[in-house]
Parts: sequence; C-alpha cells; structure tokens
Amino acid sequence: MLTHMLVQIPLIFACAVMWGASLRLRANARWPSWNLQGAPGLLLSAFVLTYWMTPIALDHAAADWGWDVAKVLSLSLAGVAAGLSWRLGSVVTQLFYAGNMLWMMITAGILYQDAEQRLCNAYLWDDQVKTGQGLVALSILCACVVLVIAARAGHRQSRPSAV
Repeated sequence: MLTHMLVQIPLIFACAVMWGASLRLRANARWPSWNLQGAPGLLLSAFVLTYWMTPIALDHAAADWGWDVAKVLSLSLAGVAAGLSWRLGSVVTQLFYAGNMLWMMITAGILYQDAEQRLCNAYLWDDQVKTGQGLVALSILCACVVLVIAARAGHRQSRPSAV
C-alpha cells in the first residue's frame, strides 16, 4: 500500500504533469478559452486524485489488471490536465488547488492511521498505518515546496522592472 500510494500514484501523476507542462507551449488556442484560469483542468485532476485515494479504488487496482490500467490512464490524463492548467491559473488559484489537495492527503493519512480496522482488503493493517504516516509526511513536504515556489513567484512579481 505504501509503494502504491506514495510511489506509484505520485510518480505517474508527476510525470504526466511534466508532460502536460511541455505540451502547454504547443496547445491550440481553443484550450485556454475553455480552460479559463486553469480551473476545469485542475478540477478534473482533483477529482481523479481524490478517487484514487479511496480504499476501494486501491483494492480494485490491486486485484484486477483492468482497474490498474484505468488507474494509470486516468492519472496520466489528470496529470496532463494539471500540467496544461497550472500556468493558466493565478497564484491564488494555484495555492487553492495545492492547499485543498494537500489537506485532503493529510486527512486521508490521519484516517488511515487512526482506523481500528483494515480499510483496504488487499493490504495489511500495518501497511495502512505506515501509508497514513507517509501521506502526512509527504503532504507536509509538498506544502513546504509549494510555499517556496509561491514565495519566489511573489518575489519575482514584486521586483520593479528595469526601464
């Protein structure tokens, strides 16, 4: 469960985000008009990531190869959408998206740690507790990275331009 939620899902999503960010330069003009300030693309990625954090989704993906393929495809689509949408949004939109996703990860991590029974049938209870701890730690690390990036972006915007 630990490698599933803290390695596989984040890596698939992160690779797709980078791919989407590189496609951003070649996207046609209709995409930005439909994806106003990146909100629809970020919302799509939030829904997909939310689904794959649920115990039933993890059980299905661990038990059936069809669900595993659906996981990879949906996470790839969500990552590309997030990569294309990220720069379209304002700093407020970006922080709102990141904050909500990180808070959801922390909440899921706490629920995984505090559950008195196994939530995922495909994994042991000890794996569930370790995954919960890892989700909280990863969320805190990601929050620090997002804050540093936002501070740098704010610092760049506050500098007076040379005339």
